[in-house]
Amino acid sequence: MTPSPNRAPDLPQPPSPVDVDLLVVGAGPTGLTAACEALRLGLTVRIVDRKQGLSTHSKALVTHARTMEVLETMGVADAMLEAGVPFAALNAHAGPGRRPTRVDLLGLPWGDTSYPFWLSIPQYATEQVLEQHLQNLGGAVEWGTTFADLDDRGDHVVARIEVGGEPQEVRARWVIGCDGGRSTVRDQIGLRLDRRESGVRFLLADVAGTAPLVEDEGYAYLAPEGLLIIVPVPEPGRWRIIAHVDDAEERTIDAAYLDDLIAERTGLDFGARDVGWTSRFTLSHGVADAYRRGRVFLAGDAAHVHSPVGGQGLNTGIQDAHNLVWKLAESGRAQSRAAAEALLDSYERERRAAGAKMVATVARMTALITVRNRGIRRVLGWIAPRALALPRLHARLGRGAGMLETAYPDGPMDAGPGAGRRLPDPELADGRRLSARLPGTGWCWVVRTRAGDATPDLEGPRWRGLPVVVVREEELLDGGRAGSLDHPIALVRPDRVLAGVGSAPEELRPPTLGG
Repeated sequence: MTPSPNRAPDLPQPPSPVDVDLLVVGAGPTGLTAACEALRLGLTVRIVDRKQGLSTHSKALVTHARTMEVLETMGVADAMLEAGVPFAALNAHAGPGRRPTRVDLLGLPWGDTSYPFWLSIPQYATEQVLEQHLQNLGGAVEWGTTFADLDDRGDHVVARIEVGGEPQEVRARWVIGCDGGRSTVRDQIGLRLDRRESGVRFLLADVAGTAPLVEDEGYAYLAPEGLLIIVPVPEPGRWRIIAHVDDAEERTIDAAYLDDLIAERTGLDFGARDVGWTSRFTLSHGVADAYRRGRVFLAGDAAHVHSPVGGQGLNTGIQDAHNLVWKLAESGRAQSRAAAEALLDSYERERRAAGAKMVATVARMTALITVRNRGIRRVLGWIAPRALALPRLHARLGRGAGMLETAYPDGPMDAGPGAGRRLPDPELADGRRLSARLPGTGWCWVVRTRAGDATPDLEGPRWRGLPVVVVREEELLDGGRAGSLDHPIALVRPDRVLAGVGSAPEELRPPTLGG
């Protein structure tokens, strides 16, 4: 068997002394998720960020269904719901005076999820929720701390940081670079992000307005002058403005400018006032050439950058961190070096494929809706609202955009057929979903039984010491069609992804438990 190029050379026993299991560089949503999960799973962690504290900028605005499921496993979904508001609908306009297409986002075919919506929540609020959770777990962000460089010594990493201008060394078992698109960690380990500039410019602004818009609905205008999106933020009377701008004019983004831009593209008298955070940027897209080098990993924007269309970036970063940290924790329990390395290699194989697919999809979509030719824009503005009325596109706006269909086919974590899909989460007769019965950490079995089946022996060696969750078929509402359990036995990973399905546990074997 050819050794992985990412393999930590020795994994000696016992390992060299370290100060901490995990050093996380960057305290945005991705880094905070990584630090929280590390503590929850019993690892020691330090998380550093050169900023002096949490950002007050909203940046990303949408949290999707699959990310909410991840946050549920972490114990923070309720806090996110309190800080956000679901989008009720998306209104797609072809321009001033034309009747919009209204897509009922809450009525889409969401299927088996407890979070059938796009949740509007500013990034700073998401970060506040996660930082509070980190503190509740006994951790804290080391603000004002700059990462300088690192040296991967095979069985641990020596990282150099600066606090108040004073250098320090941190000996960590692992390092995760969550330090954004210009990642210093990525540069230090010799990885490259193939960033492709699109030449397309956008502006963002958070602003209050007096226009008679429904405050839990979004509005998209495909005007000849360029794309304009107006979406609610969880504060009465305030909106996020996202606009494609062609010209190179550096006019100040103030209330007068926003009113002019919105009126030109929509015919609305928006009544802009109290302009908050604003930003101008040129779109770029890219994916790092690798997500791992030895004991150092990349996650979030350090691993992938793209346009804000579809609101996928923050969500992908949180899911990166969630995928990685349980594998770091589990690797210490693997029965062999090969099993540990296969587990750690699976992070890049799974998440880089997911990231590359997401970036490519967002790039295509962005290129389509920001095409330079005004005549083509006019035609798109006429076609797109009508296309959004087609039911076959609604699943893409729901389960597709919500990342519920993300899967990891043919990966090194396969323990049997059906591996890599999200565990279905059907509603049960007691009003809960299957996910509420699962253990909070670790692997488990899900066993579906039919009426008349013998009660399985849950203590036998065939289950290899893992928890067994039994679901009787009569408990599945509508026969379990919404999120069906289509095999009697499922082996479930700690991230609630199927490792395999079958008719008996002997057919399936958790990769890190040997065999």
